[in-house]
Amino acid sequence: MTVPPEPSEPTVPPFRVSAADFAALARGGGGVSAVRTLRRARRSRTLLMIRSIAADPAARPAFSLLCEVARVAPEAVDRVLDHPSVGAWATRTALAVRRGATARRSTAQPAELAFTAAAAAVRAGVAVDLVFPPVEVFSLPSLGVVVGPGLAYEPLPEIDLGGFSLQVDLWAGGGVPPELPVAASVDLPWWRDALRSAWDLLNRDHPASASEFTEVVSVLTPMPSSPSGTSSATLADAFGCVFLSPMPDAETLAVTLVHEAQHSKLVALMDLFALVEPNQDALFYAPWREDPRPAAGLLHGTYAHMGVAGFWRSRPGPAAQVEYARWRSAALITADTLLTSGRLTPTGTRFVEEMAEVLRAWCAEPLPPAAVAVAAAEAAAHRARWRSAHGT
Repeated sequence: MTVPPEPSEPTVPPFRVSAADFAALARGGGGVSAVRTLRRARRSRTLLMIRSIAADPAARPAFSLLCEVARVAPEAVDRVLDHPSVGAWATRTALAVRRGATARRSTAQPAELAFTAAAAAVRAGVAVDLVFPPVEVFSLPSLGVVVGPGLAYEPLPEIDLGGFSLQVDLWAGGGVPPELPVAASVDLPWWRDALRSAWDLLNRDHPASASEFTEVVSVLTPMPSSPSGTSSATLADAFGCVFLSPMPDAETLAVTLVHEAQHSKLVALMDLFALVEPNQDALFYAPWREDPRPAAGLLHGTYAHMGVAGFWRSRPGPAAQVEYARWRSAALITADTLLTSGRLTPTGTRFVEEMAEVLRAWCAEPLPPAAVAVAAAEAAAHRARWRSAHGT
């Protein structure tokens, strides 16, 4: 069953990525305009999911309110649709609706669209007259957790980075896969200081990466500290959120932000272009993982580590030279693996060929022999551990 558009339904224009922007994205960057298009395309995807959910009668009142808000305050609807929890919920619920009632009961309820519609209405100052489904935590996406009558809420903390801010969201209403740990609480002063230091470094030394980051990431979700090191993640359905554990210094946090922004860009680009064939049975070695990866995962890792290599390429000092040598080579190895894998679509092949061209040029750049030797030793040690674990 399809849902016809309602009057003043929130809409977005068609999205086109020019050949020049596609090539720029493939070469690791893209620029603010291209990346902004990706963000808007992801909003369009979320809206399409919500339209399909609105086929369920339980979601119709909330959808009608969302359309009413779009008529008087479209920017309020956009702000809520861009929140990562809405994208994650819409994807999960749309799939449940498609699979039928049994799957729906076990995953998500269409009536929960009321929370998204209410958040947009509160932002716009529009009256809310909805019946809300019972939940343990009443969360208004992009705003906070309801703590009193009349939709009074405790706002999400925000970290001001100077002309750009990140919301801090622990997903109190749920929606994060259980295998992705979320911190039980937020040490807001620590994160504020850490992020400001990392952001100052990015803005000063890597302004293009900083500008792109502001277009694709709006929410930070802290992860617990790990005794084995640091952790970060991007959840494909929760576009706009970066999951981070505490980092030891500003430079490590800055390169991690670049790494996760690359994942976010590729997530949105793969909404628009099929880069990998759907058959995901083959697994491949990744020089940054201890487990074998399918082609889509390998492409993501290659693109992210191309961004990492680009970050270290312009950093001073011997340690940066080692990191640059390590990750430019690793990314080229996996780009070449992808190009010979038979798992890329023709568009995906063009994308990875652009990546590989940049990486080959980087690998030809001279570095001190000592840095190259250390990087090669680290790569060999990783490959040896992987072969020992996987028997290849």
